[in-house]
Amino acid sequence: MSALKTIPFFLVSLSIAFSALAKNTPSAKERKLYVGSNSTEAILEFKGQVEYVSSKGSTPQASTMKKLVLEQIEYMIGPMSLTEITAVPKGDHVISNIKIAKNEGKKFLIEYNYKGTAVVENGPKNSYDLVLPINPRTIYEKSFIGDVSPCTDDHYQSEGDFWYFWSPEREGCKLKVGVDYNIVKAKMTRIENTKISYPEYHNLVNENGKISIHVLFGLDDPEKGRNPLKSSDINADNYRIFRNYLLKNGFTAKAWKESEIKAIAKRLDGATPFVETLTKGAIEYRFFFGPSGIDEDALGFHWFYKDAIENASIMVYGGHSGLGGHLDLDSIEYNLGEPIVFNKKRYQIFFFDSCTSYKYYNTNYFERKSTATDPNGTKKLDIFTNGLSTYFHVMPDSNAALAQAIDKAVSLAQSGKGFVSYQTLAKQIDSDNLFGVNGDEDNEAPKAFKVK
Repeated sequence: MSALKTIPFFLVSLSIAFSALAKNTPSAKERKLYVGSNSTEAILEFKGQVEYVSSKGSTPQASTMKKLVLEQIEYMIGPMSLTEITAVPKGDHVISNIKIAKNEGKKFLIEYNYKGTAVVENGPKNSYDLVLPINPRTIYEKSFIGDVSPCTDDHYQSEGDFWYFWSPEREGCKLKVGVDYNIVKAKMTRIENTKISYPEYHNLVNENGKISIHVLFGLDDPEKGRNPLKSSDINADNYRIFRNYLLKNGFTAKAWKESEIKAIAKRLDGATPFVETLTKGAIEYRFFFGPSGIDEDALGFHWFYKDAIENASIMVYGGHSGLGGHLDLDSIEYNLGEPIVFNKKRYQIFFFDSCTSYKYYNTNYFERKSTATDPNGTKKLDIFTNGLSTYFHVMPDSNAALAQAIDKAVSLAQSGKGFVSYQTLAKQIDSDNLFGVNGDEDNEAPKAFKVK
């Protein structure tokens, strides 16, 4: 990523539940293909070791060993995002053969095998160097020099954020290889990207002959103004930039009345969010602006997010990921008091324009779209994600690239030719943040369609 001091998406620090063991090993049969402009997916495999210290010298139980291994694996992500060849794990890993390799009284060395998918920047073909703490429960404390840890981000010094930001390559970090962390050479098997694929533009048209695009802007600072046309919030700038882009290209805007908003947001826990519709012919944008943090007064966002997932042709979320917590489906459903019902018969595109969304908002969303005839959930869903930390200032370019592709598709609808491919979109949207598309491998070929 650029060294620009622009505020990134992940301002909110949340407690993160460690990844559960995947049910199935990633295999060629089950594998989803990928589109990226300068990256591919790859299978990483390695034999890892993690240290366990017992205060009483008792042998750790199997559940304790498994938990410790998963804690160590979470620490992969920090160094992977800051090294020369960047990468991010998908979170579908399988851990096997967990056992005690060495017993030194109160200190145990636990061994295990790892296999999982990652997105890896173009470069090495057969191996990838991973940095793992020897003991994930002591690495944070060891990283400090006085009251500051130079091994993590200047602004995110808490232990809860450390796994995401840490790296021994950071300037001033005194952690030592072989003492505090190990470099593990993982076997890497790159997966070839989809050669050429397209959004199913013809299947984005809803029953009213329209392409409905819901764009949800999450406030960077929930204390800032809630009207994006006047607010000083950094994401309000993005709202205005995209809004002005559409207005200059023939769209007309209409703000929603409070009664219209509350028809969707059945209950609110704060101020009424700002919503408006921008329309040009067959293309309808719905813009939402409000708090989106799972620990904020985001109930309005949750209602509109539910509606977007259930009814939009394309859903775009631009805001903080909250280290995965903000768009956690179970948490949102708990807040709403009712389920989010994924439409398994309708083709949709979801764009999670937030930090590290490839890891957080990928597998579980496809699972919600899966059926007996589509166990991977990809036939009716394509997902756009970012692999790395993503900055607010790149959002307008991403939005404009997608808007141009949709606008062009509608203008060429009758001919069924000349549509923008996913490979072109990936080049236009990527901002050195490992942008990619999953779910396109079984898309239908482009063809003519009708709109109103």
